[in-house]
Amino acid sequence: MAGRTLIYVGAEADGLYRKEAGDSRWEKLAKGMPPSPQVRAIVVHPNDASTVFVGTQRGVYRSQDGGDSFERMNMTEGRIVWAIKFHPHDPNIMFLGTEGSEVFKSTDGGENWAYLSTIANPDSVQMAFATRILGIGIESGDTDQMYAALEVGGAAHSSDGGKTWSIVNSVFDGDVDLMDLHGVTVGANESVFISNRTGVWRTRDRGQSWEDLQFENFSDIRYSRGVEVAPDNPSTLYACVGLNFGSEQGGVMRSTDAGDTWGRFDQGIEALSTTFGIAVNDRAPEQVYFCTRKGQVFGTHDGGATWEGHDLPEMAANVKAIACTSA
Repeated sequence: MAGRTLIYVGAEADGLYRKEAGDSRWEKLAKGMPPSPQVRAIVVHPNDASTVFVGTQRGVYRSQDGGDSFERMNMTEGRIVWAIKFHPHDPNIMFLGTEGSEVFKSTDGGENWAYLSTIANPDSVQMAFATRILGIGIESGDTDQMYAALEVGGAAHSSDGGKTWSIVNSVFDGDVDLMDLHGVTVGANESVFISNRTGVWRTRDRGQSWEDLQFENFSDIRYSRGVEVAPDNPSTLYACVGLNFGSEQGGVMRSTDAGDTWGRFDQGIEALSTTFGIAVNDRAPEQVYFCTRKGQVFGTHDGGATWEGHDLPEMAANVKAIACTSA
């Protein structure tokens, strides 16, 4: 069993899929899941590759057998989960973000979830959906310092472990392209990175000021649905890109200098819709996978030198999340 790479992909239509690298077939995972599962977040336990959490329209579900079966964790009904985050140093502590901008916390490895706070931004852009948390970031050196990416409400910062939040939109207010946040991550020297319709922005002072990392200088597409830090090097970042939400172009940007410069990482392949998720294998960081909104999945096992495509079945639509791990 050792050394197998497993890829999990979640969609709003037709749920959760799993595939082992090298296999040609995707397996739909449904045992124990809600009817017609809408999967928008996937995380793998940092110390146990067989434990997988997914965020759905009915809360959080957990598998302890690599996805063969799932069970619903104990949390308030009616919560649509968009983001799940492990504490950097204690995997028994977890956080999640919902549609409606609620933050929940677990202190028992995801078994039970308690309401922690609601992130309120009266200046959020009104959309057809409630403001939602699409990403949570936590500083490694001071884990009380947390960040949230709000769609469409901008950036939020907490200095007390998520109990209270302040909106840190010094340069975003009033601009829907900047307020439409899709991801957040913490990199080298506790720099914080967020993704929005214009690319990726960085703050070095916990959101008091923001710097546009100017994707237009490095790529002809820059709309970004997420940003991730490499597990083995906090100065290496990956970002989803597309032309816009529904575009027929996609790709991945990479920076190896903490965001100062970027280059297209997806060389020699053609993504036919916007990239909506990136997964870097914690146990083998040279393995990177990404998924597009319309169901293409691409993976590299050699740091981007070569790629393989792994299309999902046609019924998987509005693909939102991806994870990979070594079992």
